[in-house]
Amino acid sequence: MATTKPFLLRFKFAGFANLPSSPGDFLYSDRVTDRRHGNVWQLQLYPGGTALQVNANNSNNNTIVHVSAFLHNVEGPDVNAKTTFIVRDAYGNTFHRETSEDVDCYKALKECFGYFAFVERSVVLDEANSILLREMLIVDVEVQTGSKPPPRRLVSKNHHILDGNDF
Repeated sequence: MATTKPFLLRFKFAGFANLPSSPGDFLYSDRVTDRRHGNVWQLQLYPGGTALQVNANNSNNNTIVHVSAFLHNVEGPDVNAKTTFIVRDAYGNTFHRETSEDVDCYKALKECFGYFAFVERSVVLDEANSILLREMLIVDVEVQTGSKPPPRRLVSKNHHILDGNDF
């Protein structure tokens, strides 16, 4: 399967500062349809990090709280893709980005991929960074379809697979 031109998915989280932010609290974005391939996507966001991520940080006496984000293929065919998760500032400039090192297989309703430590929560909330646009966090995900991924559980230091047992 040849690599294709990336397409962009945009996910919006209104009232980010007031969203539940205890470790493990999460919510899903609205669903976004990729008309090119017919898939429906959703971003699972943990405003205060996942319990796993926060517990790992606390064991190292590190109390930095990260926002966690995971991309789900909610409906449609399986997709082999590399992704880049992006937080932009209020002016549209890239503030933070994380790119997968490998191609992942996004299986509809079975697995998702993302980051336990995507971006520091305090950085998102800091008004000097101009990340929240009218109190809304916007996360863009560039998706580039490609060849079949190698089998693995841990994708990279910060990029992880979650399956149905992890939700």
